[in-house]
Amino acid sequence: MKADIRARDPGLQPERTALSWHRTAFSSLVLALVITRAGFSQGDIMLTVLGSLATLFSLFLVFISLRRQRVMRYDTGLTSRSAVVCKRLICLTLGLNALAITLHNVVNLF
Repeated sequence: MKADIRARDPGLQPERTALSWHRTAFSSLVLALVITRAGFSQGDIMLTVLGSLATLFSLFLVFISLRRQRVMRYDTGLTSRSAVVCKRLICLTLGLNALAITLHNVVNLF
């Protein structure tokens, strides 16, 4: 059974939602890359590992946001298990970035 193409919203709400997913994914990717680079340049293994892990999660988010944009075109449910997992992954990625920065600064105090 093939899904019908969703009727276009005159207010462009689906496009704004897709762009917000892209912005979140790309900003989290940039932050994770900056943290990874800081870890490499300072020789901090912990910062590098946490930044690399956050980078992998962020790349996964970028692919999910691109897939989600395609799904939004069709008349399917937008609130799904994958959307909930995505939101948890965003929180996990941002939490890893915050943990990496905090631990790095605490270690540098001593």
